[in-house]
Amino acid sequence: MKMFKNVLAVMLAIAMVLTVGCSAKTNAPDSGTDTPKEVKDTIIIAQGADAKSLDPYGTTDSPAGRVASCIFDTLVTRDDEGNVAPGLAESWEIVDDTTYIFHLRKGVKFHNGEEFKASDVAFSFSQIAQSPHAESIRATIDFEKSKVIDDYTFEMKMTEPFGPILNHLGHVVMSIVNEKAYTEAGDKVGQNPVGTGPYKFVSWTTGDRIDLVANEDYWGNKPKIKNVVFRSIPEIASRSIEVETGGIDVSIDVQASELSRLESNKDVKVFRRQASRINFLCFNCKKAPFDNVKVRQAINMAINKDAIFNVVYQGVGSIASAPMSSVVWSFNDKLAPHEYNVEKAKALLAEAGYPNGLEITISCDQNQERLDTAEMAQAQLAEIGVKVNIETLERGAFIDKVIGGNLEMFGLGWTSDTGDPDYSLYASFHSSMHGAGGNMSFYTNKKVDELLQLGRSSTDPEVRKNAYFEAQEIVWEEVPCVFLQCPEEVIVYNANIQGFGVYDDGQLKIEDFYF
Repeated sequence: MKMFKNVLAVMLAIAMVLTVGCSAKTNAPDSGTDTPKEVKDTIIIAQGADAKSLDPYGTTDSPAGRVASCIFDTLVTRDDEGNVAPGLAESWEIVDDTTYIFHLRKGVKFHNGEEFKASDVAFSFSQIAQSPHAESIRATIDFEKSKVIDDYTFEMKMTEPFGPILNHLGHVVMSIVNEKAYTEAGDKVGQNPVGTGPYKFVSWTTGDRIDLVANEDYWGNKPKIKNVVFRSIPEIASRSIEVETGGIDVSIDVQASELSRLESNKDVKVFRRQASRINFLCFNCKKAPFDNVKVRQAINMAINKDAIFNVVYQGVGSIASAPMSSVVWSFNDKLAPHEYNVEKAKALLAEAGYPNGLEITISCDQNQERLDTAEMAQAQLAEIGVKVNIETLERGAFIDKVIGGNLEMFGLGWTSDTGDPDYSLYASFHSSMHGAGGNMSFYTNKKVDELLQLGRSSTDPEVRKNAYFEAQEIVWEEVPCVFLQCPEEVIVYNANIQGFGVYDDGQLKIEDFYF
């Protein structure tokens, strides 16, 4: 069946190359002849799942974020080195620890023709204040006291100091929307995005593709490619085959087992970089039996991370050695590795009240590496008497169940988009963030809450570091997740693409691409 699917994917990809009309003529001669050089004006990017919503406040799902980051802008952004840089705000003043004044760009237009003004920032902030997905990102912004000073000046107030707030303002969930367009769209706003970004929304065929077109009036660097198509292709192998045969131009996420072949193919290039992401099998700590820390520790001890890393991830990236990626500041590199010991795991499970084992369900979306991980965990856990059922769900339904706390155990990952440990740890493990806020394990620990609150409220780097180090120690011990791998960002793209780049937060610099 898999061989049939791969052959079919190749045939479809070749057909697409022959039929997709995505080229424009230039007046430049080709190699001294009079024949105009043909240049593609459409780039096709494939990712593993469809967007859940294009309302920037409606989700923090990665596939949606990649599309939304083309459509929307934020007040600030980050440069190639991860430093905060101007966005819709061309400059800002830090008046004191709780007062920021942003001076906005003039002449910026939304995709519907409306001029961007401070009133749109105020409206966007009012939506961010209500979004459960923005809960950890908005941090301590005082929305009631933040205000418009004039059309191009906005004052942001904080209820208390929050050191990484400028980093957080660059997250896609902090995007600035047009008040008129957002209000008129009503409950269809997730399907009718209007921003100020380099690309404008054209259409969305659910489960298949999202089409964007270049914003010719963009205030920043004008996009070089006219059309962008985001395709949803869940099967990793199919994405790789299509980029090799030319059916797509960019493949997001590549199976580690295919890297060697792809890196030897002269028609494609492979981008690799250590990611700020961590992959895990997550427990629902509010559901029995996972509300018992000894059960979590037993299962964690019975899962062979080395084997999963070498087989599923083919040794790409690194085995997780803390609750967050090693590229995030204040990563705790002093934690002892979790022991793999089947006999000790059996004894611990019996001590927890399950001497005869138990039955659990691990849920996944269609991501092949997560499915492969679940299957390996299934075989390993059988050795301690734990029967594992594997459930595969469509991505949207899967995410809904995750944030609703309706699953027992599931495979997923978390990316620190802001580059700050607050988003890695506060979002993932503070008890106020249960569900949509980012704490998908519904983990609760009072001491961890206190440490994470200290880490976000202090402006002293050493105080923050110590708080985060201690919080990681407790989380590592209580295992709300089986932490598996810190991956690399692996993106394969057509060798004819020039100007290829990836922002520090992992988003593609699509506006710089050209053929």
